Amino acid sequence: MSSPTEPADNSLARDMGPLGAVATVVAGTLGAGLFVTLGTASSTTGPSVILVVAFSGLLAMAIATNYSWMATIFPGAAGSYTYISRTFRSRLPGFVVTWSKWLGYMAADAVLAIGFGSYLKVFYPNTTLPFGIDFTVGVGFALLTALFLVNLVGTKGYSVSQNVIFGLLVLSILVLVVPGLFSIDTANYRPFFTGGFDGFVAAAVPLFYAYIGIAVAGQMGAEVRNPGRNLPLAMVGGTAILITLYMLTAAVIYGIVGDYTVLANSERPLATAAEAFLGDIGVAIVAIGGLLATASSVHAVMAAGIKMPYSWSWDEVFPKQFSAVNDRFRTPHWSLLALYLVASALTFWSGGLDKALAIATFSYLIAYLTVSLTAGYVYVKRADIARRAAFQPGSWFYLSVGVAVLGSAGLLTQAANWLGVLSVDWGSVVGALGSGDVLAAGAMVNGAVPTLSIYVPWLLVGLGIFEVYRRRGEAYGTDVSAILDTLPGVPSDEWNPDIREDRDVTDDTTPAPGAGD
Repeated sequence: MSSPTEPADNSLARDMGPLGAVATVVAGTLGAGLFVTLGTASSTTGPSVILVVAFSGLLAMAIATNYSWMATIFPGAAGSYTYISRTFRSRLPGFVVTWSKWLGYMAADAVLAIGFGSYLKVFYPNTTLPFGIDFTVGVGFALLTALFLVNLVGTKGYSVSQNVIFGLLVLSILVLVVPGLFSIDTANYRPFFTGGFDGFVAAAVPLFYAYIGIAVAGQMGAEVRNPGRNLPLAMVGGTAILITLYMLTAAVIYGIVGDYTVLANSERPLATAAEAFLGDIGVAIVAIGGLLATASSVHAVMAAGIKMPYSWSWDEVFPKQFSAVNDRFRTPHWSLLALYLVASALTFWSGGLDKALAIATFSYLIAYLTVSLTAGYVYVKRADIARRAAFQPGSWFYLSVGVAVLGSAGLLTQAANWLGVLSVDWGSVVGALGSGDVLAAGAMVNGAVPTLSIYVPWLLVGLGIFEVYRRRGEAYGTDVSAILDTLPGVPSDEWNPDIREDRDVTDDTTPAPGAGD
């Protein structure tokens, strides 16, 4: 780790412009939301899913606003980790919030890569691969390999390729949606609400997942040029584009298909709607769009996912190799290689992918909740930090924070119920632990919540790694305060740390308990 007064030799290059940042948010998020969720979510509420898209979008916009504000204060790598660790002057809370997300990023890359293979199979339905390898798995692995090589040559290569995919993806959506606007039969919207209030709310949970990547640009904050302008543009502007595309698409597919249950029960609802008014050519357009959407999502997840271990390593709570960068391309190549190898392995061993993705969704919501709470804390209590922001929000920011906190907490409750966490008899678990029967307690939890059989060991492994490197740093006399005066991925001559005005301690600027871990 370099000293905070000298430029770090493992910093990242600010090679990404505004279009690349917007493309990271939009093209990296569209996949499942546009091509699957818009149809399947209607099972509980019918055509009123169009309104659910809008309400979910309001929550997404509040979260994007909070993230973008924090991103202009701390324009470094790894988003949530950096915002939380630098605000509270402690590496542990940010690590806990992002450790599970890293697993989710790797699992998501594998699932999306397999999804790319399934869309390509539309054009090559009877193709077989050598050695009995499943076609979708083999194609997914090939995509991961190609995008690994693109990311290896740096942010500029990523940005150019993502911009091209983004342009083609939006074009393919418009080719489908614009003609569809002229084929809508408003009678198909009736009845509009089919499941009452409960059904409407139930649809909000899966539909919010269509916005799950809105803050992904924050992971790449150290690589975006003019971050004070371009990060808010990417997150808030990108979210606005997503809301618009989702609402237009939902209006078309429910206005064209007479029976919404056809879409709710379809594995490819967009293709089902396209076939209704464009025939086979519509199916082909959707398949091309699906290829572009899944490829761009894999690309964005890969580029963003490598920033978490890079930042932990920068802060010296993870192996130092993960923050090493290529001298020519300024790419954290070991972090990238680790993600590529794990994601590739998961494409061939997919038994635990559903559990890993469930954990990822839960982890995203925890991150959205904690970052929004952190933004509110900074706005109210830490004027010394808030003044660094590129824009100063008015009192409306209370509404943004409130909506994001309440919305994320509500969805967390739904997600916990979905994972089965709330159905566990925790009293019996505690009783078994109290009597010393650890195996029985573990069996109770794993029997009710299989997902926890991955989550708990994974979390314990992460905490173990963190503690080993924290103690190692303590033994070597690491200056944690000096580390926290830097931003992951940002040369120190670019970042002038004067956040710690608490050197003369006042009530409002006292570091959080445990600061400096």
